[in-house]
Amino acid sequence: MPFEVFTSLRDELPTFADIADKGGWGAMRAIDPPITVPAWMSMFTGLDPGQLGVYGFRNKVRGRYSEYIVFGNDVRVEYPWEKMKLRSIVIGLPPGYPARSYEKGIWISDFRTPKGASDWIYPPDLAGEIGDYVFDIEYRTESKEQAWRDLVKMTERRWEVANMLAKQYNWDVFVLHEIGSDRAHHLFQACFDPSHPRFEQLKSSDCADYIPNYYRLLDSLSSKLISTVKNKYNDFNIIILSDHGNQAQKGVFAVNEWLIEEGLLEVRRSKNFEDIESADVNWARTKAWAWGGYYSRIFINLKDREQQGIVGSEEYYDLIRELKRKLRTLKTPWGYARCDVHEPKTLYRQTLGNPPDLMLYVDDLKIRIAQTLPGQMWLEANDRGPDDSTHSFNGVIISTLLDGRRDVYALDVAGLLTSSLSFH
Repeated sequence: MPFEVFTSLRDELPTFADIADKGGWGAMRAIDPPITVPAWMSMFTGLDPGQLGVYGFRNKVRGRYSEYIVFGNDVRVEYPWEKMKLRSIVIGLPPGYPARSYEKGIWISDFRTPKGASDWIYPPDLAGEIGDYVFDIEYRTESKEQAWRDLVKMTERRWEVANMLAKQYNWDVFVLHEIGSDRAHHLFQACFDPSHPRFEQLKSSDCADYIPNYYRLLDSLSSKLISTVKNKYNDFNIIILSDHGNQAQKGVFAVNEWLIEEGLLEVRRSKNFEDIESADVNWARTKAWAWGGYYSRIFINLKDREQQGIVGSEEYYDLIRELKRKLRTLKTPWGYARCDVHEPKTLYRQTLGNPPDLMLYVDDLKIRIAQTLPGQMWLEANDRGPDDSTHSFNGVIISTLLDGRRDVYALDVAGLLTSSLSFH
C-alpha cells in the first residue's frame, strides 16, 4: 500500500484507521532497490541487500553473463522468531519458495511457487488440510474484469486459510504477506491515478473503483483476522506495512539501446524485443551491459572478473565516472528526467555476492527500464506486457507498536519486530 493511498482512503478503512489512531502510522521508506525481493528479506532481518548479497528477484552468476533466480533457500540468515525459537505461522513471505522448514513453524510459500509444486508447505502434511490455494494471478493482461475477479478470489482464499491457521494452531508470531495489493496497482493504476498518462480515458471505466475497493476488502479481511486473534489471545501487537509504494508508469527506457548508441555494447541483432540475456552479444567489443526492471543494474565487462572481460582496472573507474555523468543528464521524450546513479558500495554496509557496478533509477522510478532490445531507446509501454505501475519508495506502516505519526526506514522494521517479540 503506498503511503499516499492510505492517507487518501483512510476514512474508508476503519480497521486500519483504528490501529493508526490507537498506535501510530507513517511513511515506510523502502530499501534500495524498492523491490519485493530483497525488500522483505531486509525488513525482517535488518540486513541491507548488500549484506544479504541479494539485489533483486535474480542475481548475476559470478564470472558469467547469466543469472539465477533468488528463492527461499537463498535466505541464509535466521528471521527474528527463528533466532528466538518462537512458534510461527508464515504465509507468503517472499522469497518463500520452497517452504522454509523450521521445527516450530508453519510455512506457506509465496507467489512464485511453480504450478504443480509439492514443496509449497511445511509441515508437508498440512497440504491436505488446506486444500486448494492460489499463489498468484495473471496481472499483465488486458482482461481487467477477469483479473479483478481472480484477484478477489485469490485474496479471500488466502485470508480464509489465514483465519483457519490462526484459530487452530498456537503461535507467537503470525506473518501474512498479501501480494494482491501489488497486483491491483499493476493492473489498475491507470484507472485510479490522475498522474497516469491514460487516466483521462479510463477514469470513467469500470476499473476506476478497483483499487479503492481492493483496500476496502483488505480492511474488512483484516478486521475478521483480528477478531479471530482476539478470541485466542488477550494481548498482541499488529504491524501492517508495505515493502514499497506504487506509482504511475510514465514510460520505458531501453538502457541497452543507449549503451549501444554510446559504443559500449555491441549486439548482432536477429529481431527486436530480444531479451539481453539471450541476445548475441559480441563480448570482445562490449564494455558494459545492463539488466532492466523497476531499476537498472549496469555491469562492466571487467577483465579477470567476467569470462570475456575487456575493461582494465584503470579504465574501469574512468568508465564508471563517464556513465554517471552521461546518465545524470539524460533527456527523455517527456522532458528532462532526474536520473539517480549509485555505486552499491555507497548504499550498503557490505556488497556480498555479485552486485552490479551501477544502479540506475530514472525519474524516481516512474520510468521503467527495458530488459529487451526493442530497436528504440524509449517506449510508452512496458516491454514485458501490460503494466500500469512502477514501484516507489513510499510504503506505509501502521502499528500498535508506534506512538503517533512516525516515519520509518525499512531496516528499522526488524528492530521494531524484535523488541515486540522479546516479551515472550
